[in-house]
Amino acid sequence: MSRWNFSNPVRQNFAVIFIIAVFLIAASYYWFFPILNLVENDVVSEQRGAALRLEDSLGIFFDLTLSDIRILGALVWNHIRRGEKSDIKDEIQNMFAGRGDFISVHIFDKNGNLVESGTAKTPPLSPANSSLGKNTIFLKEALDNKFYISPVSFGASGPTLQISAPIEIEGKIEAVVLVELDFSRLWRIVSDTKIDNGKVYVVDERGTIIADPNIALASSGENLKYREVVASLLRGLDNIKLSRYTNENGVETVAYGLRVPLTKWGIIVEQETSKAFEERSKSMIAAVVFSGASFALVLLLLFNIIRLMRALNAIEQGRREREQTIAFLPDGVIEYTGENQILTINPAAKRYLDIADLPANIYVSESAAIPAGLEKLWAIFFTRKEREGGQGNTYEISFQKPERRTLQIITVYIKGTGHLAEQRYLKIIHDITHEHPL
Repeated sequence: MSRWNFSNPVRQNFAVIFIIAVFLIAASYYWFFPILNLVENDVVSEQRGAALRLEDSLGIFFDLTLSDIRILGALVWNHIRRGEKSDIKDEIQNMFAGRGDFISVHIFDKNGNLVESGTAKTPPLSPANSSLGKNTIFLKEALDNKFYISPVSFGASGPTLQISAPIEIEGKIEAVVLVELDFSRLWRIVSDTKIDNGKVYVVDERGTIIADPNIALASSGENLKYREVVASLLRGLDNIKLSRYTNENGVETVAYGLRVPLTKWGIIVEQETSKAFEERSKSMIAAVVFSGASFALVLLLLFNIIRLMRALNAIEQGRREREQTIAFLPDGVIEYTGENQILTINPAAKRYLDIADLPANIYVSESAAIPAGLEKLWAIFFTRKEREGGQGNTYEISFQKPERRTLQIITVYIKGTGHLAEQRYLKIIHDITHEHPL
């Protein structure tokens, strides 16, 4: 299947444009040099699109992970306060079962003393022999009501990442949860972000490569700040355009760099220079053949059409990648607009809400009649039972048919500050039936 599908009207427009250009050879010659700049802008636009797709994927991953960590920390701490030792272990093991990338979980009090610990692979640390003090960076950040994301560490068992979050009970920080993750799970997200004739890789806040489609490079721990695009990101610049260097294979490349504020990582999109600017070379040859005039006008219009098609393709590809990521999550996820238009609903959410078929472009309206089979979907939008100590965006709801099920609903704001139709939200649905026995 070809990458671009050209309709008959589009082909006819191309022919008309070409005929007009032939008659305007002398005047259209002055379009030649703007075409060269347009090709450069097109390369930047394509590379920036790939970088933004990866940034969005990482943002979704960290949003869901931080939400899981805070929920786990609160549940475990409540069991600790009530002395429910067996429930603590069950809660931690349930999280390991649901999140295959979680390696270990540690709960610290505000003084840095390890209160509880669990790991998916090795025996947990002994709380009696573990005290970090208040000056540990992840503890200080959490006690300041911030999240902490550590640098990536490369050990014998592979790359790992630590994330800490405060444990809040009734609006007060009582403890800190620290989770260690298998960072190699994020390599797949990076590898799935494609660009023609090139690749996308990630460096940490020190300039060390931490993710690359080539696993050997990703795990090498090489520092790449000798590349100008990486050095510029380390100096605090947000995006770098048309940075040139020779890559590890001796190939001349042109790259775009994007700084990720959440982690202070850098996303680098590189392409082979000769192939990235292949269209420019063709344009120069065509411009000479047609006296550098008529073809310049053709190229201007053609590139605008191609850029539009690429933008539409990038949007569709980003949507598919997001839906694929959400589809495999164990928790239910519903993405919707500020007008309650359902954009995406994953299989887990359909299962929890007993939805067999969801009509396209459906709006969940309190005043509208509830379609058959969607009663539970309407219920989670308009019937709220706040959890004790909740913050107003986390609540629970129970259903008795066809089987008893208690769901925890977490509403997460994603983006958009304009019209309601431009705003995006997530409802994360977590099955907590086992926490509410009959």
